[in-house]
Amino acid sequence: MRFIQKIPFYFVMLSIFAFACSKNGEDCGCDGSTSRILDNREARYIGDGTFVVPDSILSVISVRACDVDTVWEISKDENNWNYTISGNVKNTCLGPNPELRLQAPGGPIQITYIKKN
Repeated sequence: MRFIQKIPFYFVMLSIFAFACSKNGEDCGCDGSTSRILDNREARYIGDGTFVVPDSILSVISVRACDVDTVWEISKDENNWNYTISGNVKNTCLGPNPELRLQAPGGPIQITYIKKN
């Protein structure tokens, strides 16, 4: 009889736990919010939609274009900044266990301006 009286308590506790652990959509990736804005920055295209951009704090950061253009040319020389880009860097999606990973600098970027140097 005592067990039957505890069923509503356990049900309420289980419901609270389930709602507390459920995730809403993550605020990351190309559709997420902007974490940083790059404005007319030199960049080197290294392929697969990825640009390396000089950074005053980290030396360089790597950003991956949300919309890749097939006409972009890969830089053959690592000292050659072959593009000037502007855009909105988005938060990186960390995967199923974000507490176990460090967020890498850079991330996806919505390019708003690009010019070949």
